[in-house]
Amino acid sequence: MVQCCVPCCNNRNDVNKTISYYRFPLDENEKRRWLKLIRRKDFTPNHNSRVCGWHFPHGKAAGPTRFAWNEGKAFPDQISHTAKRKKTMLPATVEDEGRPEPSPSNINTAQQTPSTSDVSVLQTENDMLRKENEKLKQELEKQKQTFSFSQISSHPDRVNYYTGLPDAATVLFLEALLSKFDLQYHFDWNVQKMLLIDQLLLTLMKLRLNCGILDLSIRFSCCRATVTNIFITISNALHDILHVGMMANKIPSRLKNQTSLPECFQPFPNCRIVLDCTEVAVSNTESLGTQSHLYSHYKGCTTRKALIGVAPNGIITFASDLYGGSTSDKAITADCGVLQQLEAGDMVMADKGFTISDILPAGVSLNVPTFLVNGQFTMEEVDHNRLIASAKVHVEHSIQRLKTFHILSCIPYQYKKHANKILKVCVCLTNLQTPILREIA
Repeated sequence: MVQCCVPCCNNRNDVNKTISYYRFPLDENEKRRWLKLIRRKDFTPNHNSRVCGWHFPHGKAAGPTRFAWNEGKAFPDQISHTAKRKKTMLPATVEDEGRPEPSPSNINTAQQTPSTSDVSVLQTENDMLRKENEKLKQELEKQKQTFSFSQISSHPDRVNYYTGLPDAATVLFLEALLSKFDLQYHFDWNVQKMLLIDQLLLTLMKLRLNCGILDLSIRFSCCRATVTNIFITISNALHDILHVGMMANKIPSRLKNQTSLPECFQPFPNCRIVLDCTEVAVSNTESLGTQSHLYSHYKGCTTRKALIGVAPNGIITFASDLYGGSTSDKAITADCGVLQQLEAGDMVMADKGFTISDILPAGVSLNVPTFLVNGQFTMEEVDHNRLIASAKVHVEHSIQRLKTFHILSCIPYQYKKHANKILKVCVCLTNLQTPILREIA
């Protein structure tokens, strides 16, 4: 019979036939290391002394490292072992089989209390804790490097800089809308490792600052494909929620406008909408024919043009699709669908370039600045032009706000198919900013 000489271990080969038993090494230094590990003071192993294989989870070369006191649990049942442990144990053998078995008188059965001052065991535990600590530090550093909404949510100035929205509550409002929306990701694979609020932040940063894809991938610790997948998905969802669901084909009536008519529009109580066009730069295309269609003589580059309609109180109430930069203001007005929403008695205010009086619906009037005919304006014409200029300042401020979403400075070529939705999302986000009349007042 062979019995394990480790304190508190009662494994014997006549009971545990699935465990191997190892002799102490001949090398004195290695033998002393084993003795320290098993915590046997004043013990001199002889030829028949054995340590059972349960204490060698990493093999005999690593030495005995597993004990009841560092496992944090009771010693394993000496009769039954789990199937998993059986698979990892060596075949049931006794090392140096064929030698005479020790007599009971040669077996040291003294039971000793484990020493708490064992330097080797403490050093092993310290090494393990040090490695775990380093791993946690690396994970924490990675979390610090990942940009997230939680880092800016308590600073309204930072929220406004990165998103174009006035405060964190507005961003959280959009997140709540998105959480109820069935997101269909552009690349047909879901983004699960990033919170929805951070996906929204990434999209708003692209719209507001026009950050590069590589820049965003580094900030949010993801690949560039994930950035594109998130941006197209979230921007399309915002378009469906904000523009299609709340704004499209819903120009406020002139009666509704009169409930919030600013003082500068008092001379024009029937004004339904103020029209103006804005141009968005786009990347050059390879087709010369397409470049000719997009080339704007006003801007001197390839652009797309959209018709913007603003209510008297400064809220953008209409945004058309993007047309080629060479398309006239009149052609866009006739084609975009804004005229179908006007009713008899409405008045449209516009700039001189909008020669659209002949295409307006019956009963709808046009109010534009007076053209200079005889070389000098009359006093009535001067007063009329001054009143229009004072009223139209809201439109100019609204369009200026829209252009603070820098993606409209130049829409990247890879997003040209989504340009209409990008423009209209920026329009909706502009309306979520603080009221423009409050800023002017």
